Amino acid sequence: MKVLYDHQIFSIQRFGGISNYFVQLINNLPEDVHYEIGIKESNNIHLMESGIPSVFSTAQAKMPFVFKKSFPGKGKLFRLYSRLFPQRTSFGRNMSASIDAIKEGGYDVFHPTFFSDYFLPYIDEKPFVLTIHDMTSVLFPNCMGRWNMQVANMRKLAKQAAHIIAVSENTKSDVMDILHISESKISVIYHAAPNTVIRELSKPLVEGNYILYVGNRDGYKNFIPMVKDLTPILEEYRDIKIVCTGKSFSKKELSFFKKCNIQDQIVHVCPSDREMSDLYAHAICFIYPSLYEGFGIPILEAWQSGCPVLLNNKSCFPEIAKDAAIFFNLDEERSNLAEVMEYFLQMGDREKDALFLKQQKRLKDFSWKKSAEQLAYIYKMVK
Repeated sequence: MKVLYDHQIFSIQRFGGISNYFVQLINNLPEDVHYEIGIKESNNIHLMESGIPSVFSTAQAKMPFVFKKSFPGKGKLFRLYSRLFPQRTSFGRNMSASIDAIKEGGYDVFHPTFFSDYFLPYIDEKPFVLTIHDMTSVLFPNCMGRWNMQVANMRKLAKQAAHIIAVSENTKSDVMDILHISESKISVIYHAAPNTVIRELSKPLVEGNYILYVGNRDGYKNFIPMVKDLTPILEEYRDIKIVCTGKSFSKKELSFFKKCNIQDQIVHVCPSDREMSDLYAHAICFIYPSLYEGFGIPILEAWQSGCPVLLNNKSCFPEIAKDAAIFFNLDEERSNLAEVMEYFLQMGDREKDALFLKQQKRLKDFSWKKSAEQLAYIYKMVK
């Protein structure tokens, strides 16, 4: 059988969790499942480094549309421009490639990589499978910006899809409750960690003792409440820092750190993939205070590097980590983060070794090959 994937996420993301998700699954599909990606050009790092056989160009993936200028409504204007003049932008050329592949019909199942409904007029009776990673755009609309424009399409496509893939039982439950989709129409297929050998750097990227925070820090990510609750710990242990990846600190964040008198203990870095593994490997622990996630790939990344994990007791985290993490509570109603962190810092070697063994055992439950086999079963079921 043959599956057609479209261009969407590979046109939107240069790198990121969703595009990496599709690359990993495609790379691990069983031999009897063939695929095509309806795309002409992409600068997506995961796609370029994947080894996936392709005929599209990576060098021409440019979107010359005043991208150095930012203004309200720019996203809408760009998408309209791409539709009116498809050959003038990378997005438009890729959209045309996907539509052409859909019209040709040489596939059994279509799997869109994001939530645009552009394909519906062309797909005829072919079944399509939809992946929903989380319901963040619905539950936290004020935090999503332009991504929240996809909510209406998500609702529409979820009702018309032959089957829906959720990346956790928690996401499945949200899809059922919020989008009112029947349980029989949803299957849970977990993410996994890449099968790579971790090689530490000759010298740690960050010296000394530090707590690692990864990714975005806005809104529901709960970063500022985390820092506020950890301030007494940082005051007590002046040799401990919080190291953050993601975008650079804002003026508001820097002002907050200074107000708390911890500005010298909050560090920002922009690591490569190899440096990221090194950051995990040398951290005291990785902390994930988010109020909501669909799955939480950084949990697996931390485990892979032997890094202890501290998680907010929210959303999918108990489901994914089970007993292989230390949990705390951090929301508007209650918090015991400082107490839990103090407990962790005082843990003996025997307790830390026991936690490490639990992490390694749980990590074995997640495999891209296993996930791809489950996905192939769904494709064959809806064919």
